[in-house]
Amino acid sequence: MQPRFPRRPPTWFRARSRAARLGGLVAAFLAASAWAGDAPAPGPVWPEPDGTLILARPFGRSEISLRLSRRVAGAVDTLTWDGVTFLADTEPGDALQARAEVGTGTGCRRASEAGTPQDATGEPAARRLRTLRAGRSWAETETRMAWDGPSDPADEPPSDCPTRAAATAVPAVILHKRIALGLPGLGNAVEVQTRFDLAEPAAALRLEPLAAAVPAEFSTAWRFDPASGGIAPLDPGPGARPDPVILATPEGSHALAVWAPGPPEQEPDGPRPGFAVEAEAGANRLSCRFRVANAAAGSHDFACYALVGALADVRAALRSLTAPP
Repeated sequence: MQPRFPRRPPTWFRARSRAARLGGLVAAFLAASAWAGDAPAPGPVWPEPDGTLILARPFGRSEISLRLSRRVAGAVDTLTWDGVTFLADTEPGDALQARAEVGTGTGCRRASEAGTPQDATGEPAARRLRTLRAGRSWAETETRMAWDGPSDPADEPPSDCPTRAAATAVPAVILHKRIALGLPGLGNAVEVQTRFDLAEPAAALRLEPLAAAVPAEFSTAWRFDPASGGIAPLDPGPGARPDPVILATPEGSHALAVWAPGPPEQEPDGPRPGFAVEAEAGANRLSCRFRVANAAAGSHDFACYALVGALADVRAALRSLTAPP
Protein backbone atom coordinates (compact mmCIF):
# COMPACT_ATOMS: atom_id res chain seq x y z
CA MET A 1 0.00 0.00 0.00
CA GLN A 2 1.43 3.33 -1.05
CA PRO A 3 1.11 6.21 1.44
CA ARG A 4 -0.91 9.23 0.54
CA PHE A 5 1.53 12.10 0.42
CA PRO A 6 0.41 15.33 2.10
CA ARG A 7 0.59 18.41 -0.10
CA ARG A 8 1.36 21.95 0.99
CA PRO A 9 0.61 25.17 -0.87
CA PRO A 10 3.64 26.14 -2.98
CA THR A 11 4.23 29.38 -1.10
CA TRP A 12 7.57 28.46 0.50
CA PHE A 13 9.40 26.58 -2.20
CA ARG A 14 10.50 26.67 -5.84
CA ALA A 15 9.93 23.86 -8.31
CA ARG A 16 12.92 21.67 -9.00
CA SER A 17 13.05 18.12 -10.33
CA ARG A 18 15.19 16.82 -7.48
CA ALA A 19 12.70 18.12 -4.93
CA ALA A 20 10.03 15.82 -6.38
CA ARG A 21 11.74 12.99 -4.50
CA LEU A 22 9.59 11.23 -1.90
CA GLY A 23 6.41 12.25 -3.65
CA GLY A 24 6.97 15.96 -3.19
CA LEU A 25 7.33 15.83 0.59
CA VAL A 26 10.85 17.24 0.55
CA ALA A 27 10.01 20.62 -0.88
CA ALA A 28 12.34 22.69 -2.95
CA PHE A 29 13.42 24.75 0.01
CA LEU A 30 16.03 22.01 0.10
CA ALA A 31 17.26 23.16 -3.30
CA ALA A 32 19.93 25.82 -3.48
CA SER A 33 17.54 28.53 -4.61
CA ALA A 34 15.73 28.41 -1.27
CA TRP A 35 18.90 28.96 0.75
CA ALA A 36 21.67 30.47 -1.35
CA GLY A 37 19.61 33.56 -2.12
CA ASP A 38 20.14 34.82 1.41
CA ALA A 39 23.39 36.57 2.22
CA PRO A 40 25.22 35.06 5.21
CA ALA A 41 24.32 36.77 8.46
CA PRO A 42 26.70 37.42 11.37
CA GLY A 43 24.58 35.06 13.46
CA PRO A 44 20.94 34.10 14.00
CA VAL A 45 18.77 36.59 15.88
CA TRP A 46 16.61 34.84 18.47
CA PRO A 47 13.24 36.45 19.29
CA GLU A 48 13.50 35.70 23.02
CA PRO A 49 16.28 37.05 25.27
CA ASP A 50 17.09 33.55 26.50
CA GLY A 51 17.85 32.40 22.96
CA THR A 52 14.63 30.55 22.20
CA LEU A 53 11.89 30.55 19.58
CA ILE A 54 8.34 29.31 20.23
CA LEU A 55 6.19 27.78 17.46
CA ALA A 56 2.55 27.12 18.27
CA ARG A 57 -0.64 25.87 16.64
CA PRO A 58 -4.04 24.98 18.14
CA PHE A 59 -5.05 21.32 18.14
CA GLY A 60 -8.02 19.77 19.87
CA ARG A 61 -8.42 20.86 23.47
CA SER A 62 -5.04 22.59 23.64
CA GLU A 63 -2.17 24.01 21.63
CA ILE A 64 0.88 22.19 20.31
CA SER A 65 3.97 24.18 21.21
CA LEU A 66 7.57 23.67 20.12
CA ARG A 67 10.56 25.54 21.51
CA LEU A 68 13.73 25.83 19.46
CA SER A 69 16.74 26.72 21.57
CA ARG A 70 20.18 28.25 21.09
CA ARG A 71 21.67 25.86 23.67
CA VAL A 72 20.97 22.89 21.35
CA ALA A 73 22.02 24.68 18.13
CA GLY A 74 18.45 25.36 17.00
CA ALA A 75 16.97 21.92 17.70
CA VAL A 76 13.68 21.53 19.59
CA ASP A 77 14.22 21.12 23.33
CA THR A 78 10.55 21.35 24.41
CA LEU A 79 7.36 19.93 22.92
CA THR A 80 4.11 20.36 24.87
CA TRP A 81 0.41 19.68 24.39
CA ASP A 82 -2.45 19.67 26.87
CA GLY A 83 -0.12 20.61 29.70
CA VAL A 84 2.19 17.62 29.15
CA THR A 85 5.84 17.70 28.09
CA PHE A 86 6.67 15.16 25.38
CA LEU A 87 10.48 15.44 25.53
CA ALA A 88 12.69 14.28 28.40
CA ASP A 89 15.07 17.27 28.04
CA THR A 90 17.59 16.31 30.69
CA GLU A 91 20.55 16.64 28.32
CA PRO A 92 21.15 17.92 24.75
CA GLY A 93 20.82 14.41 23.33
CA ASP A 94 17.16 14.36 24.41
CA ALA A 95 16.16 17.12 21.98
CA LEU A 96 13.90 16.51 19.02
CA GLN A 97 16.67 16.68 16.47
CA ALA A 98 18.41 15.16 13.46
CA ARG A 99 21.21 12.61 13.82
CA ALA A 100 23.57 10.83 11.40
CA GLU A 101 26.00 7.92 11.26
CA VAL A 102 28.63 8.10 8.53
CA GLY A 103 30.74 5.09 7.53
CA THR A 104 31.03 1.57 8.94
CA GLY A 105 33.09 -0.40 11.43
CA THR A 106 35.96 1.39 13.12
CA GLY A 107 35.56 4.25 10.65
CA CYS A 108 31.98 4.93 11.70
CA ARG A 109 31.37 8.46 12.98
CA ARG A 110 28.23 9.78 14.65
CA ALA A 111 26.92 13.34 14.38
CA SER A 112 23.98 15.16 15.93
CA GLU A 113 22.20 18.46 15.44
CA ALA A 114 22.01 19.30 19.16
CA GLY A 115 25.47 18.00 20.01
CA THR A 116 26.74 18.85 23.49
CA PRO A 117 27.14 22.23 25.24
CA GLN A 118 30.62 22.34 23.69
CA ASP A 119 31.87 20.18 20.84
CA ALA A 120 35.27 18.47 20.71
CA THR A 121 36.95 21.74 19.72
CA GLY A 122 35.45 23.62 22.66
CA GLU A 123 33.09 25.63 20.45
CA PRO A 124 29.68 26.40 21.99
CA ALA A 125 26.72 24.65 20.39
CA ALA A 126 25.09 27.97 19.55
CA ARG A 127 27.85 28.84 17.06
CA ARG A 128 27.06 25.82 14.92
CA LEU A 129 23.69 27.32 13.96
CA ARG A 130 24.28 29.35 10.79
CA THR A 131 20.81 30.63 9.89
CA LEU A 132 17.38 30.84 11.49
CA ARG A 133 14.16 31.99 9.84
CA ALA A 134 10.69 31.52 11.23
CA GLY A 135 6.98 32.27 11.19
CA ARG A 136 4.30 31.54 13.77
CA SER A 137 4.23 27.80 13.10
CA TRP A 138 7.38 27.07 11.07
CA ALA A 139 11.14 27.55 11.21
CA GLU A 140 14.06 26.94 8.87
CA THR A 141 17.60 26.36 10.10
CA GLU A 142 21.04 25.60 8.75
CA THR A 143 23.35 23.85 11.19
CA ARG A 144 26.81 22.37 11.22
CA MET A 145 26.25 19.02 12.89
CA ALA A 146 28.52 18.10 15.79
CA TRP A 147 30.62 14.93 15.74
CA ASP A 148 29.95 12.90 18.86
CA GLY A 149 32.99 12.56 21.08
CA PRO A 150 33.90 10.09 23.83
CA SER A 151 32.40 12.28 26.56
CA ASP A 152 29.04 12.84 24.86
CA PRO A 153 26.04 11.87 27.01
CA ALA A 154 24.10 10.74 23.93
CA ASP A 155 22.51 7.34 23.61
CA GLU A 156 24.79 4.35 23.25
CA PRO A 157 25.94 3.62 19.69
CA PRO A 158 24.48 0.62 17.88
CA SER A 159 26.66 -2.39 17.14
CA ASP A 160 27.39 -1.27 13.58
CA CYS A 161 28.92 2.00 14.83
CA PRO A 162 31.14 0.86 17.69
CA THR A 163 33.48 3.83 18.01
CA ARG A 164 32.91 7.15 19.74
CA ALA A 165 36.15 8.90 18.88
CA ALA A 166 35.95 12.58 18.05
CA ALA A 167 36.33 13.41 14.38
CA THR A 168 37.29 17.06 14.43
CA ALA A 169 39.49 16.75 11.34
CA VAL A 170 36.64 15.37 9.23
CA PRO A 171 34.45 17.80 7.26
CA ALA A 172 31.18 18.40 9.06
CA VAL A 173 27.77 17.33 7.84
CA ILE A 174 25.68 20.42 7.11
CA LEU A 175 22.01 20.10 8.01
CA HIS A 176 19.29 22.19 6.36
CA LYS A 177 15.96 21.71 8.10
CA ARG A 178 12.41 23.01 7.97
CA ILE A 179 10.10 22.18 10.86
CA ALA A 180 6.42 23.09 10.65
CA LEU A 181 3.28 22.49 12.67
CA GLY A 182 0.22 21.11 10.90
CA LEU A 183 -0.78 19.73 7.54
CA PRO A 184 -4.09 20.24 5.73
CA GLY A 185 -6.57 18.21 7.73
CA LEU A 186 -3.89 17.10 10.21
CA GLY A 187 -3.40 19.77 12.83
CA ASN A 188 -1.39 17.44 15.07
CA ALA A 189 1.45 16.76 12.60
CA VAL A 190 4.97 18.08 13.13
CA GLU A 191 6.61 18.05 9.71
CA VAL A 192 10.40 17.79 9.58
CA GLN A 193 12.06 18.17 6.18
CA THR A 194 15.80 17.75 6.00
CA ARG A 195 18.77 17.96 3.68
CA PHE A 196 22.03 16.42 4.87
CA ASP A 197 25.03 17.73 2.89
CA LEU A 198 28.08 15.44 2.85
CA ALA A 199 31.47 16.80 1.88
CA GLU A 200 32.78 13.31 1.12
CA PRO A 201 31.26 10.00 -0.06
CA ALA A 202 30.54 7.36 2.58
CA ALA A 203 30.43 3.58 2.38
CA ALA A 204 27.27 3.67 4.48
CA LEU A 205 24.98 6.32 5.84
CA ARG A 206 22.23 6.18 8.45
CA LEU A 207 20.20 9.36 8.71
CA GLU A 208 17.62 10.20 11.35
CA PRO A 209 15.70 13.33 10.32
CA LEU A 210 13.70 13.01 13.53
CA ALA A 211 14.91 11.54 16.83
CA ALA A 212 13.79 12.32 20.37
CA ALA A 213 13.89 11.10 23.96
CA VAL A 214 10.36 10.76 25.39
CA PRO A 215 9.77 10.79 29.17
CA ALA A 216 9.45 7.45 30.94
CA GLU A 217 5.78 8.22 31.65
CA PHE A 218 5.17 7.34 28.00
CA SER A 219 5.67 3.71 28.92
CA THR A 220 3.38 1.94 26.45
CA ALA A 221 4.69 1.23 22.95
CA TRP A 222 2.50 0.38 19.96
CA ARG A 223 3.04 -0.71 16.36
CA PHE A 224 0.70 0.74 13.75
CA ASP A 225 -0.36 -1.57 10.91
CA PRO A 226 -0.93 0.47 7.72
CA ALA A 227 -2.86 -2.38 6.09
CA SER A 228 -5.54 -2.64 8.77
CA GLY A 229 -5.27 0.73 10.46
CA GLY A 230 -5.00 -1.03 13.80
CA ILE A 231 -2.39 -0.96 16.54
CA ALA A 232 -0.71 -3.75 18.50
CA PRO A 233 1.48 -3.72 21.62
CA LEU A 234 5.20 -3.52 20.98
CA ASP A 235 8.21 -4.38 23.13
CA PRO A 236 10.83 -1.62 22.75
CA GLY A 237 14.17 -2.89 21.56
CA PRO A 238 17.15 -2.14 19.33
CA GLY A 239 16.79 -1.85 15.59
CA ALA A 240 14.29 -0.26 13.22
CA ARG A 241 10.94 -1.64 12.09
CA PRO A 242 9.10 -1.02 8.81
CA ASP A 243 5.82 0.06 10.47
CA PRO A 244 5.25 3.33 12.35
CA VAL A 245 5.65 3.22 16.13
CA ILE A 246 3.85 5.04 18.93
CA LEU A 247 4.75 5.84 22.53
CA ALA A 248 1.81 6.59 24.84
CA THR A 249 0.89 7.01 28.45
CA PRO A 250 -0.77 3.86 29.88
CA GLU A 251 -4.26 5.39 29.76
CA GLY A 252 -3.72 6.71 26.19
CA SER A 253 -4.38 10.36 27.07
CA HIS A 254 -1.10 11.47 25.45
CA ALA A 255 0.90 9.86 22.66
CA LEU A 256 3.70 10.58 20.20
CA ALA A 257 4.24 8.71 16.92
CA VAL A 258 6.71 8.88 14.03
CA TRP A 259 5.96 8.25 10.36
CA ALA A 260 7.62 8.86 7.00
CA PRO A 261 6.66 8.11 3.41
CA GLY A 262 8.36 5.43 1.38
CA PRO A 263 10.07 6.15 -1.94
CA PRO A 264 7.86 7.20 -4.85
CA GLU A 265 6.85 4.72 -7.54
CA GLN A 266 9.49 6.06 -9.93
CA GLU A 267 12.21 5.23 -7.38
CA PRO A 268 11.26 1.72 -6.18
CA ASP A 269 14.79 1.01 -4.95
CA GLY A 270 15.07 4.22 -2.95
CA PRO A 271 15.75 4.16 0.80
CA ARG A 272 12.76 3.12 2.87
CA PRO A 273 12.05 4.50 6.32
CA GLY A 274 12.50 2.50 9.48
CA PHE A 275 11.05 3.35 12.87
CA ALA A 276 12.66 2.63 16.22
CA VAL A 277 11.61 2.76 19.85
CA GLU A 278 14.29 1.90 22.39
CA ALA A 279 14.02 1.93 26.17
CA GLU A 280 16.68 3.36 28.45
CA ALA A 281 16.88 4.64 32.00
CA GLY A 282 14.45 7.51 32.51
CA ALA A 283 13.32 7.81 28.89
CA ASN A 284 12.34 6.01 25.69
CA ARG A 285 13.99 6.97 22.43
CA LEU A 286 11.86 7.33 19.32
CA SER A 287 13.26 7.85 15.83
CA CYS A 288 12.67 7.74 12.08
CA ARG A 289 15.62 6.36 10.07
CA PHE A 290 16.88 5.92 6.52
CA ARG A 291 19.89 3.88 5.39
CA VAL A 292 21.91 4.64 2.27
CA ALA A 293 24.65 2.33 0.97
CA ASN A 294 27.60 3.83 -0.91
CA ALA A 295 26.35 7.35 -0.33
CA ALA A 296 27.69 9.96 -2.71
CA ALA A 297 29.00 13.32 -1.59
CA GLY A 298 26.36 16.00 -1.80
CA SER A 299 22.75 16.29 -0.65
CA HIS A 300 20.54 13.58 0.83
CA ASP A 301 16.94 14.68 1.32
CA PHE A 302 14.36 13.04 3.61
CA ALA A 303 11.20 13.96 5.51
CA CYS A 304 9.69 12.56 8.71
CA TYR A 305 6.63 13.40 10.78
CA ALA A 306 5.88 13.39 14.48
CA LEU A 307 2.21 13.06 15.42
CA VAL A 308 1.01 14.51 18.73
CA GLY A 309 -2.15 14.13 20.79
CA ALA A 310 -4.12 11.41 22.51
CA LEU A 311 -3.57 7.85 21.32
CA ALA A 312 -6.83 8.03 19.34
CA ASP A 313 -5.67 11.28 17.65
CA VAL A 314 -2.34 9.78 16.67
CA ARG A 315 -3.90 6.59 15.32
CA ALA A 316 -6.41 8.61 13.26
CA ALA A 317 -3.58 10.70 11.78
CA LEU A 318 -1.61 7.59 10.84
CA ARG A 319 -4.67 6.08 9.19
CA SER A 320 -5.14 9.25 7.16
CA LEU A 321 -1.50 9.38 6.09
CA THR A 322 -1.37 5.73 5.02
CA ALA A 323 -4.83 5.48 3.42
CA PRO A 324 -4.84 4.58 -0.30
CA PRO A 325 -5.26 7.61 -2.59
